[in-house]
Amino acid sequence: MKIDFEDEFFDYILSRGYDYYASGKVSKVRNSKDYVTAIVHGNDEYNVKIEINDGVFINGECSCPYNANGEYCKHIAAVLYYLNDEKGAECNNRYNLEDIINKINDKKIKKFLYNSLINNDDLLNKFRIEFSDFFPKLSKKSYENKIYNAIRSCGDRKYGFIDYSNAYRYEHVMLEFINEAEKLVDNGDYNTAFTIVTILLDSIPRTEIDDSNGSTGMVADSCIEIIFDILDIINTDDRLLKDILNYVISDVKSLYLYNYGIDLKGILEYFINEHLYLDEIKNSLETALDNSKDKEYFYCRKDYINYLIQIYILNDDEENIIKLLEKYSYDENICMMYVDELVKENKLEDAIKILKSNLREDNYKNKKYALKLGQVYYDNKMNEEYKNILYDIFYKYSSYDFDIYLKIKELYSNMDWDKEKIKIIEKIKKDKYVDRILNQIYIEEKMFDDLFLNICNYGMGYIKEYEKYLLPKYNSELLDIYKNSCLNSASKSSNRKSYRDVAIQINHIIDMDNSIDVVRAILSEINEKYFRNRPAMVNEFENVIKNLEQYF
Repeated sequence: MKIDFEDEFFDYILSRGYDYYASGKVSKVRNSKDYVTAIVHGNDEYNVKIEINDGVFINGECSCPYNANGEYCKHIAAVLYYLNDEKGAECNNRYNLEDIINKINDKKIKKFLYNSLINNDDLLNKFRIEFSDFFPKLSKKSYENKIYNAIRSCGDRKYGFIDYSNAYRYEHVMLEFINEAEKLVDNGDYNTAFTIVTILLDSIPRTEIDDSNGSTGMVADSCIEIIFDILDIINTDDRLLKDILNYVISDVKSLYLYNYGIDLKGILEYFINEHLYLDEIKNSLETALDNSKDKEYFYCRKDYINYLIQIYILNDDEENIIKLLEKYSYDENICMMYVDELVKENKLEDAIKILKSNLREDNYKNKKYALKLGQVYYDNKMNEEYKNILYDIFYKYSSYDFDIYLKIKELYSNMDWDKEKIKIIEKIKKDKYVDRILNQIYIEEKMFDDLFLNICNYGMGYIKEYEKYLLPKYNSELLDIYKNSCLNSASKSSNRKSYRDVAIQINHIIDMDNSIDVVRAILSEINEKYFRNRPAMVNEFENVIKNLEQYF
């Protein structure tokens, strides 16, 4: 039985997993009752564990860094292809390729290989990559030319744009370079592999492409995975480590640590977690934060601050954390962190002062600061202040947030709340466009008569949302409203979809209590006015009539 698994993997992971399997990198496969284990040989030996149930792939685990992020990796895919290769097993039973090759004269094999290579550019490229030590090294410029020429070959000749239909071709040619980089890593040529992936990453922002299928994201993820593979191996190669760090730092300083679908944060985190080049990283982060001051919203600012805090802690420099947070507290996310730090340092008054200073009538950020202030009051049992800020949030900063209404309700006894809720409702009614919040309150307080009065002038589609709270008390009133709504919809309907919508409404009415006479009246009027001239409507109403027949 073939294992069904390919839908669970990205296409580029499947492609590389198949290459690993086809290259014979899967070994020591062991089957048990509940799972399969194997070893896959890549940059290291990776332990794979796969759970399969009735031919369906359930879950896979691997000891590689990529799988640690929760994604299914090429090593898991390689084992699954191995398990599925019944045909390959049959071929191996018929002949042993290694024995055949050993029997052939070396001169004949070399001649065959030479002729195959000069007549097949793809094979020659694979041969060059596999035996890169015997070939002259390509320069960075050569790789740039190859990669950018390959990208141009995928695009429109006039404008260079890669449309959706050619995005898969782009993905395919990029995979060839990714596979080359992986082979170079396997062969120990880490510098050239890193050169290739950085050119690929740098090409992404310059590539005009309809990326609906996520092709550039695939390229970015693959390149970053290769960088992690390199980092796992070269932890003593200071020069290449520094090159990788400098590449990431250049993005940090340019404020592009995450952009164009390229996420280099994990690589920066690697260096911090390994305690490598902390002073250089610290300086680059501080420079980047200073350069971002004129940006009201900079999505990496919080990440940069968190990285700096990690470095301060590692350097036993924790006393500067609060100064760091204060410096960048103009950013609302950093301000929240600053407030937390002040509270932790028992500087409650300072924390409250900071939050109050950010509450301004014309600032859209008010709600976030007010909620944080409310949390500070609540945590420190400042009950009156907490109550006041909840009312401010409800009336001034949140446009009647129902969750805040519920928090206010918690502050009152049942007897006091009966009076207070009426005050709140009357105050809300003075505003416009408040039906939704009033409906929520009426449901919460079981004020169903008020709910009916608040919604009875709307159409059937709106009222159905609240129908369960109004039945059976308002069954006959709802039937009248629904009848008028259906007839109004029928008068405006002019195509099959609108006829079907009216039919759906009538079927809903049929399921209500005491509805038969109402439905008959609706059908009678529609028949008299519209059936003669709208045969498509008659067709859509056939199921309505059949549904009605069960009541006769």
